[in-house]
Amino acid sequence: MSDDPITFINIIDVDPSKQQEVVDLLTEGAEKVVSHRPGFVSLTILASADRSRVVSIARWENAESAQATQADPAAARYAERTAALGTPSPGVYSVVAEVG
Repeated sequence: MSDDPITFINIIDVDPSKQQEVVDLLTEGAEKVVSHRPGFVSLTILASADRSRVVSIARWENAESAQATQADPAAARYAERTAALGTPSPGVYSVVAEVG
């Protein structure tokens, strides 16, 4: 694995009536578990204007830190609860360009 910073992006398709519940759950998980993990840098949560999606953007010092967090039972419980409310599409990304 690389020591380069990575970004973990999860796009969650949700029923519009569940969008705020997903936002609240992701925020709670970040505040109680994820933000205390080694290698955590930041987390941004976005909600689509049509209420059909929530995007979670977590930045990590390296891939190992992100993977270790995914393996943490407390973090896994939040992921399971989120998946019960919507359809997640997670992926790991590297910054390849920035403007501004």
